[in-house]
Amino acid sequence: MNRNYFVYIPLVALVLFGLLGALSISYANYQGVNCPYIFFVPVCYVVTAAYAAMMLALVIPQIHCKHYLFSVGWGVAFVVALAGSLSEFFAGGGVCPTSGGGRLGGAGLEAGGIPMCYLSLAMLLVILALFLAGPYRRACAIHNAGKAH
Repeated sequence: MNRNYFVYIPLVALVLFGLLGALSISYANYQGVNCPYIFFVPVCYVVTAAYAAMMLALVIPQIHCKHYLFSVGWGVAFVVALAGSLSEFFAGGGVCPTSGGGRLGGAGLEAGGIPMCYLSLAMLLVILALFLAGPYRRACAIHNAGKAH
């Protein structure tokens, strides 16, 4: 398997970091620290599922349409991070969980730290660049080589 490990390893590491972060926030939500909701589902669970989809697409070799799975996971995580970041910025804080362990506007929670939606948005942009430079470019090359024959 001819992978560019200078792209693939950081890509997997960032997706894993995002997955572990989302799992941590989901567990905190399960323990009683609220995260925002989309309809009746906590956003942190949606983001966890999105990062899990990206991770599955990267590490399981025999998934058909793996780029679609990655793209759907990335798209969901990106929309949530963008919406959270915009809400956090324009609402003056208190929307997203923070790296300090709570929400800035949360009742009784420790304020401080960087809103996680900002971190997730930045990380997702780097993930996209790595994905396009690595697995997507490789898939295009394989596809185009098949058409040449």
